[in-house]
Amino acid sequence: MSVGLSGNLRDFGIADVFQLIGQQRKTGVLDLKRRSERAQLSFDHGAVVTAVPLSGRTADADPLGERLVRCGMLRSDQADELLGQRRASAQTTSRLVVDRGWLTAEEVERIEDLLTRDTIFEVLRWESGSFDFRGQEVEHDRDPDTLLGAEQILMDGLRMVDEWQSFAGRVPADTAVFRRVDRFEVHRQKASALPPSELEDAEHVFDLIDGTLSVGEVLDRSMLGRFDASRHFAALRRSGVIQPLHTQGVRGLARQARATTGSAVARSSIAAALSLAFLLLTALSTRPAAPVTAPADGAFPIERPSLESLREAYATLRIRNAVDSFVVAEGRWPADLEALGDRGFLDPPALAPPPGRPYYLSKREDRLVVLAPER
Repeated sequence: MSVGLSGNLRDFGIADVFQLIGQQRKTGVLDLKRRSERAQLSFDHGAVVTAVPLSGRTADADPLGERLVRCGMLRSDQADELLGQRRASAQTTSRLVVDRGWLTAEEVERIEDLLTRDTIFEVLRWESGSFDFRGQEVEHDRDPDTLLGAEQILMDGLRMVDEWQSFAGRVPADTAVFRRVDRFEVHRQKASALPPSELEDAEHVFDLIDGTLSVGEVLDRSMLGRFDASRHFAALRRSGVIQPLHTQGVRGLARQARATTGSAVARSSIAAALSLAFLLLTALSTRPAAPVTAPADGAFPIERPSLESLREAYATLRIRNAVDSFVVAEGRWPADLEALGDRGFLDPPALAPPPGRPYYLSKREDRLVVLAPER
């Protein structure tokens, strides 16, 4: 292996590759491929430095920056800024984010470890693909004494893969949305045999399940790693303290709505019209009284909102109702407003007023807000 080692994972499994690198204390980069999926692992004298997924990413993509955003530790604009500076300076994301004072070295290292464990856990479940190890220098900022050997990580990974089979069927899709339906104490009583640290992690996952975050977002923000967070999620589901936001009946209605194009649009339009009428009546009835002086001819002018304001209020409310219909039918928030038109919940022209400036969604701490153009 002084130059490199390549092969097929059916003939020479990932576990064999890990053992060889660890036993011979090799330094270099291991590339793994399976159809459109890719992963890259770096080693320093047989110890794992990092492991990152590369599937669907460009050559200059930043898996660490993406994970920091998904965990809620960086904003998207900060990650974009880091990516631009990384291209210009050839420095690592971990070094840049610490130099800027956005995160501590310990915080970044924790996310790097999560990303590494998640990537290894994923590739260890591959049964086919190819590998290519290249012996080369690996530059990193980690203390060599803190790095785990390839064989130790392999044993931990194989244990997780084996245990995964016992609860994988209860782990929902990343796009599903769950809500709490009972107190955590119910789960605590059913899982009383678990050590306190395990129950603390489970409660952390439970607290993140709020009826708005998707399963994938809950797993990322828990910062427990995909395996452990999924295990706790499955256990909470088994205890009955959380449930999917949608039911079988709602899914049937969703299929019917999609089969009958425009039916959801009609429901949203009716709800929006009724809501708008109620809002207008409420606004008129609760409007503070002001001193009124009768004109000489005895006629009183009737003040009305401008037609443009009414149209804007109606259009915004209509989109909000369409978002609500989407959540009920799909069990998740739409990624963007265009999804409402794609899934038949709203006519695409309704997403923009005549001048063509589109309405848009803004993610707040605990909800989505529909905003009118240029607002």
